[in-house]
Order: sequence, then structure tokens, then C-alpha cells
Amino acid sequence: MLAVLQELRARLGVFESHFQREAFPCSRLPNGLPRGILAEITGVGKTESVAQLLAENPALRCAWIESRFSLLPSALLQRGVSLEKIFFIEAGENAAWAAATVLRAQLFPLVVYRAPYGDLRELRRFQLLTGKGNSTMILLGDQPAENAWPIRLSLEAREKGRRLAPLRGAR
Repeated sequence: MLAVLQELRARLGVFESHFQREAFPCSRLPNGLPRGILAEITGVGKTESVAQLLAENPALRCAWIESRFSLLPSALLQRGVSLEKIFFIEAGENAAWAAATVLRAQLFPLVVYRAPYGDLRELRRFQLLTGKGNSTMILLGDQPAENAWPIRLSLEAREKGRRLAPLRGAR
């Protein structure tokens, strides 16, 4: 009986590992940040949280898209982030188009998006493109999006970005 139980556990382990996604290591998330998803970070310290992720993954290529640029690249340098791997885009009203184009190109494993979002069709398009390219798109917002089912992981930055608290989708 014990042998059958062990064999069953071994077989279930095969299935569990099949469904687990690759993840970017992140000290603020115990299992890392999964690849191929649409994630959202809100709250005070959301930019600090992304800077920490980039500092912990120095080889990670990232596209940083904003409608109106508010990030100071020197602030990223102060946090140990190498700017050589980050492609900054100020897209104005075309931020969603720029993000979709970057995701379609599949050149960047991580895309950070700080522009208005919430349109369900737009979010669904981002979700499909991140899944297809195995990229992760982080939406930076002031408030969590409501009824935004394409967002797989919703996090709130707390304590000025030193901690990420799951709001929805974390395991």
C-alpha cells in the first residue's frame, strides 16, 4: 500500500511541475514573479519594487513604457540597476500601442507599463501577448483595477516598496 501511495505522489509531482511557470527571482515574492503573465503593482513604492526586481536580475532586458515620463533613470542607478538593459519609451497617447508592439516583438522578457489601463479589451490583448511571448508585463497603477480578470497577479506595495502584499492571484 505504501509503495502505491509513493508512486501516486511521484506521478502527481510530475503534473504539478508541468503547470508551474518559470519565474524571475524576487526577494519580495516568495515564489518569484511568474513569466508569461499580466501583473499589477499599486500603492506607494511600486516603482521601488520594480527597481528591486531589476537590481536582483541584472541580465534581464526590460522595456519601460510611460505615457508621460516620470521616472528618473538616475534613481534606478542609485538602486543598483544597470540601465544598459532597459529600453525607455515615452509614448504619450500611444502607450497601449507601444506596449503591444513591444510585446509582439518578443525582445523583452519584462515590460513595465505606467499609463492609464483598465479597458478590458486592451488588457486581454496584453494578456494574450504576454502568454505568447512568455513575457511578464507589470502594470503600475495608483489603484487596483476593478473587474480586470486578465490581470493574473495583483500586488500592493507597502512600507514604501519594501514589501509586496498580494491582493489577487498570488499562490
